[in-house]
Amino acid sequence: MSVGALIPQLADLSYFPPSLRPPGLGGQNFTHCCLLALNDSLTVNSTGNLSYSSTSFVAPGVSLDTLKNAMHGDAFPCGASWNGDTAGAPAVQVPYRWCETWCPGWEISHSSVMQQWVGPLVQFIVPSLAFCTNVPRTHKLAIPEIVFRGHPRTIVGLLTYWVRLLGAALLMTLDTMVWLAICFAFAGPMLLSAVYEYALDRKVLEFLAPPDGEAPAIPARLRAQLLLSVVVGNIRMATLENDELGAEPRHDSAVSSDLEGKFSVGPSRTGSKLVHNSVWKKVMVMVDEYEALRLANRLNEAVVTLPTKLKALLNAQASFGSTVGAPVLFFLGGFVYTVVDSDNNLGDNDTAHALAFGLWWMVIPYLAIISCAMLASNSPSTLDAIVYDGGTTAPADEYTEGICKQYLNKARNFSGIGFVIRQIEGYNPIETVFEGRFRTVKLWKRGLNKREWVQEAVDEYVKSRTWRQYGNRTQPDELRKSLTLNVQDCLYVLVSALFAVLVPCVLAFLTSFNTPQAGLSCRSLTYLVYAISQVCEMALWTCAARLRISYGTRWSEANPIVKRVCWWGQVFVGFFSIFAAVGGTSMQLLGVYRSCACKVPVRYWPRLNDPDAFIVLSDNTAEDIEAARRWWMVTGSTAVGIIGSVCALAWWHQRRLRKVFRDEADKLDNDEGTAEPVVQRPER
Repeated sequence: MSVGALIPQLADLSYFPPSLRPPGLGGQNFTHCCLLALNDSLTVNSTGNLSYSSTSFVAPGVSLDTLKNAMHGDAFPCGASWNGDTAGAPAVQVPYRWCETWCPGWEISHSSVMQQWVGPLVQFIVPSLAFCTNVPRTHKLAIPEIVFRGHPRTIVGLLTYWVRLLGAALLMTLDTMVWLAICFAFAGPMLLSAVYEYALDRKVLEFLAPPDGEAPAIPARLRAQLLLSVVVGNIRMATLENDELGAEPRHDSAVSSDLEGKFSVGPSRTGSKLVHNSVWKKVMVMVDEYEALRLANRLNEAVVTLPTKLKALLNAQASFGSTVGAPVLFFLGGFVYTVVDSDNNLGDNDTAHALAFGLWWMVIPYLAIISCAMLASNSPSTLDAIVYDGGTTAPADEYTEGICKQYLNKARNFSGIGFVIRQIEGYNPIETVFEGRFRTVKLWKRGLNKREWVQEAVDEYVKSRTWRQYGNRTQPDELRKSLTLNVQDCLYVLVSALFAVLVPCVLAFLTSFNTPQAGLSCRSLTYLVYAISQVCEMALWTCAARLRISYGTRWSEANPIVKRVCWWGQVFVGFFSIFAAVGGTSMQLLGVYRSCACKVPVRYWPRLNDPDAFIVLSDNTAEDIEAARRWWMVTGSTAVGIIGSVCALAWWHQRRLRKVFRDEADKLDNDEGTAEPVVQRPER
């Protein structure tokens, strides 16, 4: 008599997994492996009863009667699920070498098991796609114009309409997925720069309107410039302008690394060079015009006042509640349901790791919350409409045709490929997010870029000499000190950014680390590598920021060893960050982590022959249930409470700063400093 005759689940058991897919491509099945291990653990004795074999894989301490009761009940070890009994199913554990021999490869996620891939994908990644659209960006994947030329009013248009629509949808989806991956992989520097900008906004506004104390003695012009720096400080300060013969290079303001170096030009055409304060001059025209109107007593004319323009720029930033507040509320509602519903699947490892995966991906909502809490609008369109500079643009540079261009010109003569080339001619796969004369900077550069705007206002105040003409004016040293982040402010920025990055990683790490077999394994190691890479990226960003501030206008020309070390360090660390973020997510969804190597803790990897390097193949054991009851609700509730509190605090502080900004803008009409004569800005 065979074991299968007494245990129906083991009848006709094959040593090969049921899937036709090779084990190395996801064809393994660890429930089948559990059945193999259980079959090898039992034998039929001479009396026709079950007994343990000499190489039993059933956990020590589990009697044969207990195993029989579990198998005949609803706690069969292989494929067991939560039935309300905390005793769980008996544990079946095998040595690593046995698993490697009989169960190689990995088990692909099953479409019927929601928590393996559908649950994490729909519950966490899809909402993150919506959140990442609120994160400021400068470029996106362009959709060819040919996609929008067709219309269903003709036969050809009707036939190609759905193809064009599908192509546009695929490009849009790809663009969003790539941007989501970038946000997740480089969340550390993005958050650090965003919190830096947020702290700088607070520093400037609290300088203009001290919570306890008198307002600073500065002219209205400087007040207006500082207010403008708050709402347009994300605009790149450098642009290309005509290179006039004999013109002196202007490097008075800090250098933007978005456009470093000068374009080489030929002798037969007009060149363009980088002017670092050209955008500053264009934007400050509105301040010059307003001062001129005040001195000429023409403010009663039908003109848009400067306070109105400032408040319009402030209101260009979308409402915090509509952009991220409401989405966070719906996201947390779904997450709370997931956590509460997980009590129906206590002891299920797929549910545990899906929960940890969702906790990890909460980095994206944190990034979206901080990004929407800043006062500068993500779009420069409002500024483009307010500022008038004559409408002149820099001429396009001319280049000699390259080899690829020459071959494309020849290919146009062929009927088939020539038609395709003519249709996509001029298509650039990457385009700017916003059209117009002004360009925003990348999120990880916004903090330092806004500092350049503030320092430009301070420099103009110092060179204007008004602080010497009026003895009661704030001195330059005092002004710079008041508008520079001190040690306490920098510590606030660092702690806040680290908190937003590390809290999701720590909660995810604790959930996976304590899921049996407890210890550092593939999933918890992924969270650890991601956290370390983000901390390293933030440290390198801080180092580069300090260097950029120290070198000032010489930053683009200077090439110290430390600068190269920071750049290559960011490339090196970025590789691990991308691998952990993108690779870890892909392996979790596909099921690559369901393998023998990932089921044994990392501490046993150097000594896989150790007797303690065993793998638990059974499901819903007492240890699984105890870990779920101890950690699932705690980590899930903590995550919900923290992200809800952060969102509420960000909303409250943004509303407070917006009110201070509006009040300071309204004061410009009544500021006594506006009665001073207009001081000519120093020539650059």
